Amino acid sequence: MSIKVGRKMKTLKLVVVGGSSYYTPALIEALNESGLEVDLVLNGRTKEKLLAVTKVSQSLAKENLKVSSCTDLRTSLEGADFILQQARVGGMQKRGEDERFPLELGLIGEETIVPGGASLLTRTIPYLKEFATVVKETSPDAKILALTNPNNMVIDYLNRYEGLAAIGFCDLPTSLIRVVVEAITGKRKDLETIWGELSFKYYGINHLAFLGEIKYQGEAVDIIKLAPSLGYDSHLIETLGLLPVSYLRYYYYTSKLVKEAKEKPTRGEVLYKKESRLEREYRASQGEKPEALSERQTPWYKDVVVPYLKASKGEGKAIVVTQNQGAILDLEKDSVAELPVNIVRGEIQRLHQGNLPSSVKGLITSVSESERLLVDAVANRSVRLFRRGLVAHPLVREIEIAEEVIKKVKEINHIDWL
Repeated sequence: MSIKVGRKMKTLKLVVVGGSSYYTPALIEALNESGLEVDLVLNGRTKEKLLAVTKVSQSLAKENLKVSSCTDLRTSLEGADFILQQARVGGMQKRGEDERFPLELGLIGEETIVPGGASLLTRTIPYLKEFATVVKETSPDAKILALTNPNNMVIDYLNRYEGLAAIGFCDLPTSLIRVVVEAITGKRKDLETIWGELSFKYYGINHLAFLGEIKYQGEAVDIIKLAPSLGYDSHLIETLGLLPVSYLRYYYYTSKLVKEAKEKPTRGEVLYKKESRLEREYRASQGEKPEALSERQTPWYKDVVVPYLKASKGEGKAIVVTQNQGAILDLEKDSVAELPVNIVRGEIQRLHQGNLPSSVKGLITSVSESERLLVDAVANRSVRLFRRGLVAHPLVREIEIAEEVIKKVKEINHIDWL
């Protein structure tokens, strides 16, 4: 993200909903180096866990940060300038279940990709409805930034159903851009430099997006030649004519990945075990940063969230999840897209991307419509729409498999309307 900061910034009140996440201290470290004056409120539902995370966060915070905590959402949100929504409904244990049951059906098991993402959505939308009500009553002018998954569907729901202009953040776009420039130059560069050197088109939605028309310092980049150094199959890149984000492996190597995944723990299961260790270390830490935190990278704070906050008082560039509003011509205006934007004093200006390339148009539009249907289904408690959303998804498609998915989602989440 490229940033130009205007006059001296006033203290910002940033409320982190889901602030009891064991990984929140990474946000503190990113804010320490930002130059921002921040009144940071960590909100979480579990008092003991929240206090443990707050203690570590306070010990890490430099003079520019004031860190406090509160379990009451309404009290936390009063007077907020920014709300960072990062709650994970059901925690890592439920994530493990969301990722395991699709594998039993021969499908991809991943927390943001249908059907696992559909299961997570059924828990998340009721929570978001409560959250949105409190936001509108306590801090209607606050800007909502969301890391909560499934991010496409979270942003879609908050915009279309709650009228909140929330935007979503993910580190995958910046990670891809960074490795592309590193492969070209042999040097690891900061994002501000990269934004000034690299031009491109970016097509898609969160976790399903592609870089195209890439130029570095005005010269076209040969992505087929670049592919091996990025870990891509040259045949895939030649076929697509685009560079995909890493999650596209689930769509282009589906059978192979399902087979491999069945024989090892899911990501959610791994992280659930790590959280057990983190819990022990936090209890014993006396405010010191737990060693286990270094085992998981959390680039989304440093590369996306904090740069956006800095740009909110000046200007900058980013790629965010937001309503499309005509930026991609093949998607509905009120559908969600992951888009390059200019940021001017906190307001985003979408950059026009045009039509989707033919090699990926069908995939992107079908997943986009599937997720939109699933949001409608959960918001309206409609099993018919839920089934329709599953069948519309290219990784599910078959009606009998969709019925099996519904049974598992109902069982995992104890849903009476499915």
